[in-house]
Amino acid sequence: MLAKSEISITNDISHLPAVQAYAEEVAKQCGFGENDRAMILLALEEAIVNVIEHAFEDGEKATFKIIFEPKSTYLTIIVKDKGLPYAPNLIPEFNINKDIMQEPLSGLGSLLMKKSVDEVSFHNLGREGKELHLTKYFPFKNITEYQTPEGIEAFPQTVEPAAFPPKEIKTEIRLMRPEEAIEVSQLFYRCYGYTYSIDAIYYPDRLVQLIKEGKVISAVTVTDENEIVGHVGLVRSDASSKVAEAGMAATKPTFRGFGSMKKLVYFLMDEAKKIGLQGLYGKAISYHTYSQKTGYACGYRDCAIALGVIPADRVYKGIMDSVPQRGSVVYSFIPLVNIKPAVLYAPLKHLHFIESIYKNLNLDVSIEVPEKDKSYITDEKCTVKTEFLPAFNRADVELIQYGADVLEVTTKVMKDLLKKKLDQISLYLNLEHPATANLCEEFEKMGFFIAGAIPLLHFDHTLILQYLNNISLDYSTIQLNSDFAKNMLKYIKQQDPNV
Repeated sequence: MLAKSEISITNDISHLPAVQAYAEEVAKQCGFGENDRAMILLALEEAIVNVIEHAFEDGEKATFKIIFEPKSTYLTIIVKDKGLPYAPNLIPEFNINKDIMQEPLSGLGSLLMKKSVDEVSFHNLGREGKELHLTKYFPFKNITEYQTPEGIEAFPQTVEPAAFPPKEIKTEIRLMRPEEAIEVSQLFYRCYGYTYSIDAIYYPDRLVQLIKEGKVISAVTVTDENEIVGHVGLVRSDASSKVAEAGMAATKPTFRGFGSMKKLVYFLMDEAKKIGLQGLYGKAISYHTYSQKTGYACGYRDCAIALGVIPADRVYKGIMDSVPQRGSVVYSFIPLVNIKPAVLYAPLKHLHFIESIYKNLNLDVSIEVPEKDKSYITDEKCTVKTEFLPAFNRADVELIQYGADVLEVTTKVMKDLLKKKLDQISLYLNLEHPATANLCEEFEKMGFFIAGAIPLLHFDHTLILQYLNNISLDYSTIQLNSDFAKNMLKYIKQQDPNV
């Protein structure tokens, strides 16, 4: 694998051909074909031209960096500058349906970048400037390229009783072997089609690489005839994360209801402890309660409900053919070590709600309400990370560091995201920062409302707010397993400005 490299250039367009030549060589060394290389260069050209034309004052001489970070499954190119603050909302979305001769071209570059690479994200670093990340995944083979159509046909929606395995069939729970990645991908394809949320599961080579990197831990249920009939995985953002999501769950319909999923979850909890994870969390769909019940039986406890995060085109084969509206998920958490005591800061309005969450999690925290007339913000500039998730038509916004401009920055980010006509936006705040309590009230004025709280995800203790963009959900269709989750939903519904 190539090492990380970077180029520093002045804001002079004459440098563009040299940067493009270097970028093409990096992409070629990474294994990208001619068409993919052309798409990468197109996205990079748009990013560089945008910096040269808009990041600095007219006539100002400055330098900026282009950083190349090849990973085992993708290449990320970072364009970093310390120029003028960038407000994405000032660039209107390009309307692809209008006559290009009549439509203003502002926003076209942004559209081209998003169409040319797999992920585009913008990062406001405060005093350190800003970064644009362009990510392109390596050209791994999709599961449909490994199998004949007959080998990946969907499992039947209904299963006759005679098709269920006899009880004497023995199964083994163990870690997935690299050569079994194709069969696991096949299992997911036959269960979910292309609707499962974690894209890597459909690319066996990419799944194997993520396992090697320590970003995924994969466990399977295997029969005595060596057939893989179940899978659960742990997913984390990088190998140093203290928490992982328990997900990537699939079971062959004829093996559902025999307790193998619960055994897989327990097995992965032991594996997580071995590598030093401090906790695990789950995001169980609320169209049904199967996965919620499994998590609860294994000791996970509910702590948040994120509404409308799943598109209404998802299919749950063998469970339901269609869904009535955008889906919601129940966050649950289980500690794997003793979580150290902490002081958290909550708005008075939600004090008892947040206290109830931590009581349900059985974690030792004290929750205080800070003075309203103090800002508690000492940094000049805000640091924010925005992740746009086009497959879900939603976004995640993480306020990493509060600055004096936090409300201005958040307002600009929201305007940009809402112009994209996103359905749902999640906002993550640090519960250990005293400014969070007062800022929560300001964000609620923007239309955010509370979803809950969770340890170790984004921050050691995280407050989750949510925004629904002109979506009114039918709360009666949300199915919940635990009494605590049902009470949470009642409280959240009371806060929802869309109701």
